[in-house]
Amino acid sequence: MNIKLNTLKIIRVFSIVLALSALSSLSVMAQSKIPDGSYKKTCRNFHVIGDMLTASCENEKGQWLNTKVNVAFCEGDIRNDNGALKCKQKPAPKPPAGSYTNSCRDIKVKGKQLQASCENRNGKWKQTSLKYKNCDRDIWNDNGVLSCSKKNGSKLPKGSYKNSCKNSYTEGKRLYSKCENRNGKWKQTSINYKKCDRDISNDNGVLVCGKSSSGKIPPGSYKDSCKNIYKEGNTLEADCKNNNGKWKHSSIRFKECKNGLWNDNGKLRCN
Repeated sequence: MNIKLNTLKIIRVFSIVLALSALSSLSVMAQSKIPDGSYKKTCRNFHVIGDMLTASCENEKGQWLNTKVNVAFCEGDIRNDNGALKCKQKPAPKPPAGSYTNSCRDIKVKGKQLQASCENRNGKWKQTSLKYKNCDRDIWNDNGVLSCSKKNGSKLPKGSYKNSCKNSYTEGKRLYSKCENRNGKWKQTSINYKKCDRDISNDNGVLVCGKSSSGKIPPGSYKDSCKNIYKEGNTLEADCKNNNGKWKHSSIRFKECKNGLWNDNGKLRCN
C-alpha cells in the first residue's frame, strides 16, 4: 500500500515539474528578440512580448519612466524621446481600388480585411468588412455591404458610370443608381442595361448607354413632368409622373413623333 502511495506522489511531483517546465518554455518563446535601436543607450529593463517592446527610459530630468511601443508598426530606428519609446510609423496599407469608394467612407485595411462604412439605399451608413485579398474583380457597395463581383457574373453591369455614381443595384432588366451631376448634386436614375451593348455612362446625373445624349433629346412638354430622360438608339426613355404623383418608367420610339412628345399620365406619347 505504501509503495503505491509513494509511486503516486512521485508521479504527481513529476507532472508538476513537467508543467512548470512547459510554462517556462512558453514564457521564453513569448519573449521575442530585443530589437536594435538608439533607445538602448538611455533605456534599461528591456522586454519583448509578441510585438510589444517595454522598457524603462530616462527623461531629460533624469527620471526613469516605464514606456512601451508596438514594434510591428515601427520603421527604422527606435529611440528614447524624453522617456518615451518612439519610432517612425510604417505607412498604413493602401486600400484596394473599386467603385465602393464612391459611396463608402472611413476606409482602412486591417490584415486581410477591408473595412469601411458604406451608405445603403435608405441613406444610412453601415459598418462592413470584406476579405479583399481573394477578390480579383470590382469591389462595390451592395446596399451598404462591401461585395466582390464574382467571376460567374457580376451583380452590376460594367461601365464608366461607376466612377461618379453610387448605391447602384439591379432589379430585373433595370440598373438603378444615384449619379452626380455637373452641379455636384446626386440624382436617382435608372436604365435598361440589358439592351445596352456599349458603355453605360453618367451624363450629368443620368445613366445613358453609349455617348452622352445631352441636348439631343426630342422637344415636347414631357420635359416639364419627366426626369432621367435619355436615348437608347431610336428609343426615348424617361421616368414620368402620373396623375397620382408617382413616377413611372416609360419609353417610346421618338423618331415617329414629328411634332414632339407629351406625358400622358406617366406614359410618353406623340403629340
